[in-house]
Order: sequence, then structure tokens, then C-alpha cells
Amino acid sequence: MRVPVILLLVALVLLQAGCHGVREPPQTTAEQPLTTQPVPAGYTRYRVVSDESEVRVLVYRDGPLARLGHNHVLSSSALQGDVLVGDKGQQPRVSLVLPVSSFSVDQAELRAEEGEDFPGAVDADAIIGTRKNMLSEPLLDAARFPDIRLTSQKAEGQAPDYTMTVTVEVKGQAHELQVPVRVEQGPKELRATGAFTVTHEELGLTPFTVMGGLLSVRDEIRLRFRIVARPAATNPGDGQS
Repeated sequence: MRVPVILLLVALVLLQAGCHGVREPPQTTAEQPLTTQPVPAGYTRYRVVSDESEVRVLVYRDGPLARLGHNHVLSSSALQGDVLVGDKGQQPRVSLVLPVSSFSVDQAELRAEEGEDFPGAVDADAIIGTRKNMLSEPLLDAARFPDIRLTSQKAEGQAPDYTMTVTVEVKGQAHELQVPVRVEQGPKELRATGAFTVTHEELGLTPFTVMGGLLSVRDEIRLRFRIVARPAATNPGDGQS
């Protein structure tokens, strides 16, 4: 059985706040390095190729005054991590990290790709305000929790389509999700793609709201991902078990 890489997510999340300015959280210094997992006997390490991978998050306005807000497209190509793939059908071992500050907000070309729910360009001030809200303490709290982390638990299904059970850590709290993923595996590359809907509650988040709920963020968040990973060069420091 070919093993999925996955995923992710993720994640993530990104609960968008409305387009109101908030105090910018302190800039985090260098990204927290990903801990390399030991490679058990019979496994091959695949490393995520960040600039060929993408996590995209679609966040929708809601409430009686929804027309005053925007739907938002968030995107990141900063996913890091590795996938350990067994040569005899063993469960894959996935460990991924996504820096929350890496998300872009409402790039014009991405809004155009997403169609009629994301009409026109969003002005620069609105983009800045949305990003500040997203990273602020009430939402993702990027100053204290700079990363979303994901680890696999199990994979079920048959090639090329799987359902992977993953633990996603958002704001220091772990949540279990079921993620559909299509995997294309060759000798030199793994590609994992998928799309799914997750709620704020499932991620331990509270939807943004103002004016007593007249303008808010819809509870459901749409996530889409493309993950490209390739075999890592043999590392003498990798453990065997």
C-alpha cells in the first residue's frame, strides 16, 4: 500500500478577523526549528519542499451586515517538516510545522482564482488590518504561539485516496482532525493534495464578531493544501530503530 504524506493543514486555520486595525503583535525572531524525527529501519525520509507546497485558507463573512466585510483568501508556502514512508506498507509518520506569520492575505491573483465569492481587489489598509487581527492575542496569538504543528496518528483507505487522523496544535492546544488526502507517490517525489471544511470550534478558536454579531466570521473555514516532498539525503545523525 502506498503511504500518504500529508497534509495539512491545516491547518490551519486562520480565522480571519474583520478589517479593523489592531496593535501589531511583536515580531517573532527566527522560526522555531523543526525537530527532526529519527528514521526507523525500513523507512525513508521525505522532506517537504516549502516553495512548491501551499496551504490555502478561505474565510467567509457572516451576519446581517456581512456586506460591510470581506471574504478572505489566506495562503502560505512556508510549510516545513518531513514524512517517513515505510517500504512494507507501515503507517506513515508525519511531522509538519506552519509558521502563522507566513500567511499572506488577499493577494489579488489568489482572489481571482477563487471566483465570485472573492470579487475584486481588497485595499491595502483592509489587508493590513485583517492580518493584524489574525495575528493578535485574541485570535492566533502569534507572539506566544508562532507555529501550527501537525503530527499524524493513522491513515486509512487505499491508494490514491486516504483519510488521515492528525493531531493539530493551535495556540498550544491539541485537536484531532480527520483529513482527506489524495497521494501520488513516485520514487523521487510525494504529492499530497486535499480540501476540507473545519469549524473554529474544532480548532479551539472563537469566530470574530463585532456589533453584537451583526458582522462576524462564518464558523466554517475552508482549507485546501498541496504538499510536495522529496527523499532527503541520508543523514548520519538519523537514528534507527
